[in-house]
Amino acid sequence: MRNKLIPTLLFLSSLYGQTQTIYKGEEFSWSTSSNYIARKKLNIPDSGTITDINLMFSGSHTYTFRYTYIALVSPYGTHVALTRDNNSSSLNTDIVDRGIWDDEATKSMDQVSKPFNDSFRPDSLLSKFDGEEMKGDWELYIYQSHAGTGTFTEWELQITHDNSTASDPPAAQPGTIYRKGSQ
Repeated sequence: MRNKLIPTLLFLSSLYGQTQTIYKGEEFSWSTSSNYIARKKLNIPDSGTITDINLMFSGSHTYTFRYTYIALVSPYGTHVALTRDNNSSSLNTDIVDRGIWDDEATKSMDQVSKPFNDSFRPDSLLSKFDGEEMKGDWELYIYQSHAGTGTFTEWELQITHDNSTASDPPAAQPGTIYRKGSQ
């Protein structure tokens, strides 16, 4: 069913002047005793105004992603918390297999079980990126408060965009990202 749905959605999107493009990030790992920040950049060379964005990833952790804060930061500096670092984090698993953070998902993270190979809603809305220019350096931001090793074996941004005029970027440098995130 899913394989038939994606081409249909892409066809319907093209009817309305929108295109979905997938940008793949590189595999990366982090290892620490605690209080560690990892950042991974992904450059988007194409221009377009974002109308929807999702993030797909596969990864594993020696213990659990429960103590890992994961966010996405746009070239404008907009910061969206995908999952929060706390004892009640909804991403309470040690493995994710092609899980997709998607605002339009019908399930929250705590309604999906291991291996998290489904679509689920992030902790903050990805629609905060809607209206922004997609071109530039995107950053996957990870803060880990407890010991362990994590790996993203694959990750990608699925960006639906059009040719409308993007909102203006911020006038000054974006704000500081504080420990455990600002969201």
